[in-house]
Amino acid sequence: MKTILYFTAIISFFFLLGCSDKTNENALNNEASLPDNMLDKLSGLKVINSSINNKKHTTSLLYGNQIAIERIETNSSHLQKGEKLICITWHQKPDPNWIGAIIPGKLLSIEVLESVGEKEDFKYQKFEGNAMKLQKDTLGNLHRIGLLLNQKRAIVPEL
Repeated sequence: MKTILYFTAIISFFFLLGCSDKTNENALNNEASLPDNMLDKLSGLKVINSSINNKKHTTSLLYGNQIAIERIETNSSHLQKGEKLICITWHQKPDPNWIGAIIPGKLLSIEVLESVGEKEDFKYQKFEGNAMKLQKDTLGNLHRIGLLLNQKRAIVPEL
């Protein structure tokens, strides 16, 4: 009888040590969250594709409106009237909850490309840094615009 009580006490002790009242601060990835002033830019847009750059350790998502999706499906690289594309890029970081997993970390940039008038008339903005400041340097913008316009749509099975 003493043996049964002894083993029950030991097992109960291990259960008590295994419990913790700590809240999981790592449950939400707040570092990758978009600033509130950028959330309204994404309203009504759909994800077109995603990409991972292993050399730069970045993850990107490309969003677009229905006009952009229709242009991409026709394999055209010319911006259509009313089209809007947004590319969001994050730095990658290891997931604290899963060993070996990589998740978005610090928000690096948000690029906005939208048609403002007739064909080939567009506005390109790039927001960078923690404060999402508008980048004033326009060197290399045409290259980035070309890359955004030549993106293909990800093939996703319908359920």
